[in-house]
Amino acid sequence: MFKFMLLSALVWVKELPSTQDELKRGGYPSGTVLVADRQTAGRGRRGRRWLSDEGGLYFSFLLRPELFPELLPLPVVLGLAVCRLLENEGLRPSLKWPNDVYLSGRKLCGILTEVSKSGLVVGVGLNVNQTSFPEGLNATSLKLETGRTLDRKELLLKLLKSFSEELGRFRQEGFKGLRKEAVDRLLWLGEEVKLSDGRTGKLAGLSERGGLLLLTERGLEEVLSGELTLRLNARREDASL
Repeated sequence: MFKFMLLSALVWVKELPSTQDELKRGGYPSGTVLVADRQTAGRGRRGRRWLSDEGGLYFSFLLRPELFPELLPLPVVLGLAVCRLLENEGLRPSLKWPNDVYLSGRKLCGILTEVSKSGLVVGVGLNVNQTSFPEGLNATSLKLETGRTLDRKELLLKLLKSFSEELGRFRQEGFKGLRKEAVDRLLWLGEEVKLSDGRTGKLAGLSERGGLLLLTERGLEEVLSGELTLRLNARREDASL
């Protein structure tokens, strides 16, 4: 197994507006992991608000982007690392392209990657010990799924280890070496789906660049941006935060 040493400094605080924005401001060395018990302005992709009340695991870490062969597949690679960790605990998670991990059909984890002057900043929000979510939010937590209250610090260290292993493989093999394992875990694989830009088609897999492969009336298309917003014929839309 390839290893990639991720952690050089761990900073854990009670509250921040956003761990992602704090690392983007600069002044932190590569390898810094910044954790907050609560975020007052946590966000996901496209600036969407990420509910960051106490009980979840909210952190960002800083890396040098030149370490990696390509950046587009990174959220999928890191999502695969989350899936592996959960599978070791007997759970059956799925990857929702491009940056989410689902469990029992509900959102459990979101991953955000951004390149700034500080470097590559990766943000992770994982629902751990929450027991409820606002009405209409299609989310779940590890406690709701397992019935157990988990030690978030222990979970963080396990997750960082899983990230390091998967990023090490990604550096050595590129996304080609991980693609099949990611495709095997894709949410809605083989089903009719709708993208945020209105396109529809059958979810056919992932490309070697980490893009979504969508089978449409025009043939097989590679989607490099956007997100899945709806599974056609489903009863309700999935919340995308």
